[in-house]
Amino acid sequence: MSSIVQDAPKFTERDAIRIAKELFEIDVTARLLPSERDQNFLLTDSTGKSYVLKFANSTEHVEVLDFQNQAMMHINSKRDMFDQTLSVAPIVCPTGKGAEITSIDGLDGSTHFVRLLTYLPGKPLAQVRPHDPHLLTSLGSFFGNVDRALQDFDQPAARRDFHWDLKNAGRIITDYVDLIQDPENRDLVLGFFDRYQAETEPQLPDLRTSVIHNDANDYNVLIEPDGQWHHKVSGVIDFGDMVHTQTVNELAIACAYAMLDKADPLAAADQKGDRHAARFVINRRGGTR
Repeated sequence: MSSIVQDAPKFTERDAIRIAKELFEIDVTARLLPSERDQNFLLTDSTGKSYVLKFANSTEHVEVLDFQNQAMMHINSKRDMFDQTLSVAPIVCPTGKGAEITSIDGLDGSTHFVRLLTYLPGKPLAQVRPHDPHLLTSLGSFFGNVDRALQDFDQPAARRDFHWDLKNAGRIITDYVDLIQDPENRDLVLGFFDRYQAETEPQLPDLRTSVIHNDANDYNVLIEPDGQWHHKVSGVIDFGDMVHTQTVNELAIACAYAMLDKADPLAAADQKGDRHAARFVINRRGGTR
């Protein structure tokens, strides 16, 4: 991880303004957004329209970035699966020359790929309270529909050996569990790991696989008001962890974040969402039940 951070871009807000003008032919203001391995800038033009200018880590492969772009475009092409009031996923904006991905050199001599996406409105799930059943049901429905939209989408870059792919959990835990210094916490992890190896891992080959978003964390999920008293999921950002894996992993990740800091975590995970969408991610190989 330290190596990835070391290779992160080091552009300034002034650089972002200049690059937006030169490559994408837009006049904007720029504000740096939080990011660890990449650099993202919020751009706003004189009409109030907003974009996100993304500089990729110098270790990133263009095939993976193109995979992310194609996935966002594919989801947006299936907007009829979603509530038409939702923003769902960012739109990829080409350069003045029509390129969806281009590159630029940093002052340190490193080369970084550059993309421009539309900015999605909404507040992160982490900043919205309460997480009532209405909102959690919306979360389940939304990601069920995302995976329905992606069921006929695939690319070679999706078939990568990825650290954050849950199907690699056995290998990752084996390699890193000794880094947990507290014996009680380490034994707790190993206890669950034993159950995973005995009960879950043998079933993985029978589970349906597809491309999934793979990172429904509470800062990637965007929320908007839904009437006077409720909220709903309106969109998702950060497609950097996408991978082809067991479809049910989408549900597992979304539930893990939905359960955070809840007095009754299992009740939070049990909100079903739209029946067709929510069930889509949990059946075995074969048709949708």
